[in-house]
Amino acid sequence: MFVGLYWLNTLVFEFAPDALLMLLEAAAVGGLLAWLASRVDPLRRLLIPRWAMNAAVAVAAHATWSEENVSLTKDRNAVLLYISVLEGAVRLMPDIGMQQKLHEGKLGEIEGALVNADQGDPVELVCSAVRKLGECCKECFPIQDDDKNELPDRPQIRLP
Repeated sequence: MFVGLYWLNTLVFEFAPDALLMLLEAAAVGGLLAWLASRVDPLRRLLIPRWAMNAAVAVAAHATWSEENVSLTKDRNAVLLYISVLEGAVRLMPDIGMQQKLHEGKLGEIEGALVNADQGDPVELVCSAVRKLGECCKECFPIQDDDKNELPDRPQIRLP
C-alpha cells in the first residue's frame, strides 16, 4: 500500500511525500477499506474464511435452538431450519424424536437441496423444503386427539 501511495503522490501531486503523510494516508485508506468491508456483505463474504463462517452459523443455529426451546416438545419431534443469509448457509436440525423416526437420508436430501441450489427462487426453495418436512412429519407423526401446537408456525427473522 505504501508503494502505491508513494507513486500516487509522486505522479499526481508532483512532490516526494513525507513519511508521516504516507502513514496518515495509509491509515485513512485502510480505515476506509475496513469500513467498506464491514458494510458490504459480498466483501465480508470474501474476507471471512469459510471455516469461520461455518463455525458462526453452527453457533448461531445452536443458540437459536436453545432460545426458541425447540427441544421442549412432548414427542421431541421438532425441526429447526436455520438459514443464514450473510454466510449463504443452511442448517437443518431435527430433534431426537424426529431423528429416530425419520431416515437421516431424507433430512440430508432436504438440506442438500437447499445448500446446493445455485439457481432458482430462494423463497420457492425454502417453501419446498418446508413442504417436504411437513410431509415427512405427517408420515412419522400422525395427528393425535390430544395434539396441540407447541411451537409457533412462523419464521423467526433476526436482523444483525
